This record gives sequence, C-alpha cells and structure tokens, in this order.
Amino acid sequence: NQQNILLIQTGLIFLRVLKMLTKLPLLGLVRPGIVSTGQRFLSSNTAAVVKVHRSIYARRYPTMVVLPNGATININYHEPRRIIKLPLDLSLLSEAERKARLDKRKPKQKIRIEDEVEDNFNARKYLKYIKQK
Repeated sequence: NQQNILLIQTGLIFLRVLKMLTKLPLLGLVRPGIVSTGQRFLSSNTAAVVKVHRSIYARRYPTMVVLPNGATININYHEPRRIIKLPLDLSLLSEAERKARLDKRKPKQKIRIEDEVEDNFNARKYLKYIKQK
C-alpha cells in the first residue's frame, strides 16, 4: 500500500510540474512551443537560417570495390577514389597459387643482350661504286 501511495504521490507531483512547465511560455520565461511540445517544426527556411552543425561534411564519392574473388560492388566512399581493390588472403590459396603470386611480387630481372658485332667491314671494297669527279 505504501508503494502504491508513493507512486500516486510522485505521479501527482509530476503532473503539477508538467502543468507549471506549460505555463512558462505564458510568463515569457521560455519561448513558446519548446516545453509544451516535443517536436521540431522544420521547413525549407531552416537551412537558410542555421549553419550545418557537422565537423565533417557528408560528401560521398561513387567508388567501385573489387573483392578478392573478382566480384565488384559500387559504394559511396568518403574519399574521391575510382577503384578500391581488397587484398587477397594468401592462406586460403593452394601452394602452387601462393608461389605464383609471390613470384609476381618480386621485381623482374632485366635481360641483358650483348651483341657481338663482327667488324669485318672494308670500305675499300665499295670504292668502285662511288663516282669520282
């Protein structure tokens, strides 16, 4: 019984406080509509009056994500990137595929081709074809 009486008393106190809060706009202590209603009235003019309260603006860029299996997903990313390729988990590959992938990562060695030119050119051999004045 005492708990019920206490609940009723706190409920009555809450109702009295609520009634007082609804009278505050009439007294000029609080702007009307803030205490009595829990809603915000947004309109098209709100953006013209108020600045955007964000430290980071929500600009998103269309980006294609390439999964390790080759599938692609289109997402909106916070940085201007065209393609993002996710890394491949090497532990899931077979031994031959892993070795082939690791070999592709190593720098390719340049093949040097050394030409040995046989220099047996004789210019006197072609003098007979040159016209003399």
